[in-house]
Amino acid sequence: MNYVSHFTAGLPQLDIHTLSEDWALATSLENHWILLARSMGLKPSEWLDSQGDRMYGAVIHLTTSFDLAYPLREDEAFAADTRFLAIRKPHALSSTRFLVDGKEKAEVRILSSFIKRKVRGSNKKFAKVRDIWTAEDLDGARIDAELERHHAMKSLPVEGVLAMDYEVNRIQDFNTADFLYFKNFVRIAKASEWRENRGKAPRLNSRREVWYFGNVEDGERVLAHVARASDACATELVDAEGRRLCLSLAEAPEVTIAPR
Repeated sequence: MNYVSHFTAGLPQLDIHTLSEDWALATSLENHWILLARSMGLKPSEWLDSQGDRMYGAVIHLTTSFDLAYPLREDEAFAADTRFLAIRKPHALSSTRFLVDGKEKAEVRILSSFIKRKVRGSNKKFAKVRDIWTAEDLDGARIDAELERHHAMKSLPVEGVLAMDYEVNRIQDFNTADFLYFKNFVRIAKASEWRENRGKAPRLNSRREVWYFGNVEDGERVLAHVARASDACATELVDAEGRRLCLSLAEAPEVTIAPR
């Protein structure tokens, strides 16, 4: 099962060098949800568990990769080709490849799980659910391996400098499920990395892995700590109590930004 969408690169799709990571994540997430909906034969608004509670797709882990040497250019026609790589209910792993004439310019991989709120209106307590999804499993061992890595990353030490203290804004950062959307964690991390590196040679991530561990309420503070060692960049987002919300490990080489 796959889903392909087509675009022409322009201001919404591009950043200062290549395909925008934020836009690539938005598109990959949309395509991932479309595949899940087709797999279940239900629209996302119809994702209800056996008790009638609303289910949501939640991202546990994602990776992004970009060909910085041969970036996507303005006016190029390109496709976003999304397909499942593995399924072990309630988890699904997808790949979205961004292609120009069949050549890959970027890829996003998303590992998701179905969840529901334990407490109505709370963004702190969730439970995994699987009771209405009947698709056959596919390469379940691959999901198991990713979940083991996720567990290990929860306590991986990061000693970085405080690069940004961000106040979460519900109207800007939350989605229709009313929690901080997964791509916006990456947006906050990317902004803090740029801020930490400002005044030096520009760096963009050629590869990034992100693991998610929690969410926040409107008005909470998200503290971004950034640690660099040459091209390696670790960014940890924590709440005001120091609880890890997500961890990003990236390779961010120096790039030459074309003058405008």
